[in-house]
Amino acid sequence: MLFTKKNIRIILLIITFAAALFAASQNLPAVLGFFGSALSVVMPVITGLCLAFLLNIPLTLLETKVFAFLGKSKKKAVRRLLRPVSLIVTILLVLGFLALLLFIIIPQLGDTVSSLAAKISVYYKRAVEWIDAVILKYGLEYDTSMLKNPQLDFNRITEFVKDFFSGERGSSILNTTMGVTASVVSGIINFALGAVIAVYVLAQKEKIGRVTHRFLKAALSDKAYEKVCEIASVTYESFSNFIAGQFTDALLLGILCFIGLTILRIPYASVVAVIIGVFALIPVVGPIIGEAISCFIIFTESPWKALFFLIFIVLLQAVDNNLIYPKIVGKSVGLPGVLVLVAVIVGGNLGGILGVLTGVPLASALYAIVLKWISDREKGKANISEKSGSKDAN
Repeated sequence: MLFTKKNIRIILLIITFAAALFAASQNLPAVLGFFGSALSVVMPVITGLCLAFLLNIPLTLLETKVFAFLGKSKKKAVRRLLRPVSLIVTILLVLGFLALLLFIIIPQLGDTVSSLAAKISVYYKRAVEWIDAVILKYGLEYDTSMLKNPQLDFNRITEFVKDFFSGERGSSILNTTMGVTASVVSGIINFALGAVIAVYVLAQKEKIGRVTHRFLKAALSDKAYEKVCEIASVTYESFSNFIAGQFTDALLLGILCFIGLTILRIPYASVVAVIIGVFALIPVVGPIIGEAISCFIIFTESPWKALFFLIFIVLLQAVDNNLIYPKIVGKSVGLPGVLVLVAVIVGGNLGGILGVLTGVPLASALYAIVLKWISDREKGKANISEKSGSKDAN
């Protein structure tokens, strides 16, 4: 029969889903507000799980390579020290790395800003001289005395500022400032809570994994359970390989950049190397942004050295793209170049910086899952054709 109980149940589910989708589309702002509120509630948990995933990579390396002897000890008390010691060392390494970055960047950035501020007057004078030369060359009539001796009317500036902040723009700026401040405070609180959650998750990750497997096995059929475990395994492998490879490549690129700039005697070698390494974590567009910022910093000191830096960094990027990156990251990601670019663009449009960072490994996981599905389908069709061929032969 066409209208069996199973078919009727499916039809009712489709009708219910369509009605719910239509109702949601008619009340889209309320639906988005609800999901936004729900997301803000669970954001510390999401942040904690993301931090736990990132910290689990060095934690696993320390447990399996550095402190493996603790786990092999005959004494139970010593074996129990493996996880706490590895977790404490992981946290100290991360905090030390962040402190090192701040120790390098902040002083150098302050020197760069001071140097740029001191040279603004020189650049302004050269610009006025260039304008004078152009006017004299082409016989133009323009009085540059105002440019040579600029005078500020502080009364007019005060009135302008007063009128600006007392109007609608002022209230808008004030509201925006308050909103940004609230977002920053909320982000700091969420990050702190997430860090605490991450520590608890890493400390008991085996127990959490066993409970999760038991729940999935009880809630799903055996076939669905195996499929979910397979997808989770592929996703974890893609993300962990990409993150580990990306950090390794960024570290090597920063070290090579520092060595090269030091040999070439280009200023701000340490801060430029850090900028190049940090922005190298963002696929495709990150290195371009890092190079532009670094070139501007060096340009404030010497335009010629900025040109030498561009030549050097282009050569270094060529070596990285053709030799280092494919060996470290390329094989672990396994994505064609065009899909990497698409993943970065789509991820950036959907989730900003976080979307850019997670777009490539997520696309890699989906790509691996699709390839696995295609391979399984091809094997299934090959088996069917072999069986039909053997039947025809009989």
